[in-house]
Amino acid sequence: MIWLRKFPNTQFLIGVSLLLCALTFYYFGVLRIDYNETTLLDLGPHPDATEYFAQAQSLLKDGLPSIQIGYEKLPSRYPSGYPVLMLPWLKILPEADAVLAPFRTSQTTGLLLLLAVFAFYTYLAMPLTGGFAALLLATLPGFFTFCRSSLSDLSASALIVLAFMFAYLGLKEERRWKIYLSAVFLGLSLNIRAQALFFAPLLLAMAVLPMKGMRLRWLLHCAAVPVIFLLAASPVLVLTTIQFHSPLKTGYDFWTPYFSEKHLFFLLRYVPRNAGELWRQMTLQPHTYDASNIFGTGTSFVPAFVLLSCVGVVFMRLNWFLCCAFLAGLSSFVASLCFLFGRDERLYLPLLILLIGVAVLPVTWAAKNLFAGKRIIPALGVFIFFVGACLGYPSRSGYNTPGIGRSQAWDALHFATSLPQSIQFIAQKYFGRRFEREPGIVLSDIDPVYLNVLLPHGFVAAPIDGKHHYKWSYTWRYDRPQALALVQRGLTQSLPIYALFVSKREMEEKTSRLPRVDGFDWVLVNDSSAEAAILKLTPTS
Repeated sequence: MIWLRKFPNTQFLIGVSLLLCALTFYYFGVLRIDYNETTLLDLGPHPDATEYFAQAQSLLKDGLPSIQIGYEKLPSRYPSGYPVLMLPWLKILPEADAVLAPFRTSQTTGLLLLLAVFAFYTYLAMPLTGGFAALLLATLPGFFTFCRSSLSDLSASALIVLAFMFAYLGLKEERRWKIYLSAVFLGLSLNIRAQALFFAPLLLAMAVLPMKGMRLRWLLHCAAVPVIFLLAASPVLVLTTIQFHSPLKTGYDFWTPYFSEKHLFFLLRYVPRNAGELWRQMTLQPHTYDASNIFGTGTSFVPAFVLLSCVGVVFMRLNWFLCCAFLAGLSSFVASLCFLFGRDERLYLPLLILLIGVAVLPVTWAAKNLFAGKRIIPALGVFIFFVGACLGYPSRSGYNTPGIGRSQAWDALHFATSLPQSIQFIAQKYFGRRFEREPGIVLSDIDPVYLNVLLPHGFVAAPIDGKHHYKWSYTWRYDRPQALALVQRGLTQSLPIYALFVSKREMEEKTSRLPRVDGFDWVLVNDSSAEAAILKLTPTS
C-alpha cells in the first residue's frame, strides 16, 4: 500500500488500464455490431423505436415532432426528448443509413456515460475506483443491451446518473450551482422518460446543504430548485398541452385510452407479481419476455452483481447525500414495483447503473488490501464476485432456456452472429428502389409510420385495413372504409396504388384484405422470387 501512496500516478495508470478494458469490451460488444445483418432495422416488434425515429425525421423537416399515417400527421405516444438527441446523427448519416440514427444515439450516449463515470471518480482523486466502476458499467448486461438498442431508456438513465453525480458534488463541495445543474439534468430526463419524475427526492440535497444564517436565502434556494426542474422539463409539458390540451395527458391517452380508463397504473396489488419477476432473475429462474430479449439475451443483471452491491452497503458512510439518494432510489423502485407494467426490466435500468457506485466500494477496498498484503482471503472473495459480475457468470441467456451456465460477457461479443436480416427493411428498400420514379400510395402490414419515414419522397403509406398498431384510439380511426377512401383519393389524383408484402406467401394470405374498387384489379408487378411481393391496382382489361 505504501508504493501506491508514494506513486499516486500508479493508481491513475491502473484506472486508465481498466477504462481501456471497458472501452475495448464496449467496442466489441456494442460499437462493432453491423445492424444491416440483423432484424433490428425493423425497429420492431413494438412501435417505440419506429415512433422515435419518425418524430426525429419530422423535427428535422417540419420543426415539430409527429408521426404520419396516410396523409395525416399525428401525435406520437412517446415523448420527443429522445428524437431530439437523434438529430445530430440524422444530419451526419447518409440518407440511406438514416435508420441507424436511433442505434447510434444509444451507442454514443453509452460511450459518453462510460467516460463520464471515469472522469467523475478521477475528479474525486479516485482513478482506481473509476477504472473499476467503468469496467462494471461496461459489462453490466442491462447497460450494454440498451446501448445497442433503438430505445430511449439508456439516454434517460444517463441524465439521471449525471443528476446524481452533480448532486453529490454539490453537497460535498457545498456548491449550490452544481445542485441546480443536477435539477436541470433530472428535468431533461423527464423529456425522455416520464418515470424520471420519481427520482425527484434527490433534489432535497438543496435543503440539507449547510448555510449559516440567512434563512430567507435558504428558502429561496429551496424554492428555486423545483422551478429549475420544471423549466428543464417544460418542453414535454408544453408540447403535451399543445397536442392534448393538458400537460398531464400523454400520447398514451390518445392512442391507448382503454388502459387509462380501465386500469389504475399504480396499485399495491401489482407488487407481488413485479417483485416475483425480479426475484426470478436474481435466482436464475426463467422470466418473462421483454425488450432486453430483443437487443440482448434477456438478462439485465446477474446474481454476482447483486451480491457485490449488497457487500458494498457495508462500506457506505452515512451522510446527507446518501439520505437524498436513498430516498430518490427508493421512490423510483417502489413506483416501479407498483406500476402496471413493472415487470419490464427497463424501468430498473437507472437503479442498476446507480448501484455501480455501491458495488465498486468493496472492489476498491479489496484491491488496496491485496496490494498491501492484508486481509487477503476476504479481498479475494470480493474479487471473485467482481470477476463474476464482469463476466456475467453464472446467468441465463435467452427466453425460457434450461441452462444457467452462461456468461453475459461472452454472449455480448457474439450477439449479432445469430440474428437474421430484417425482412421489412429489405422489402421497403427493394420497393423504394424499384418504384422510386413512380411515387404513389402504398398499403401494407408493415408499420405505416416506418414506411412513411423510409420510403422516397412522394410515397404515402397506410395500413391495409384495421389490423395495425394504432387501432386502439377512440379519437382516430383507420379501417376498411378509410383504406378504400384513401385508394379512391389516389385514383382521383391519378396516383399509382401499390400493396407491399414481405414475401409471396404473405401476399397470397393477405390479398383478400385489400380494398376492392370497381373496374380495377390487383396485379403482381414484380418477380415473385424478389425480396418483396408487390401488387399494383390497375384497370381491368
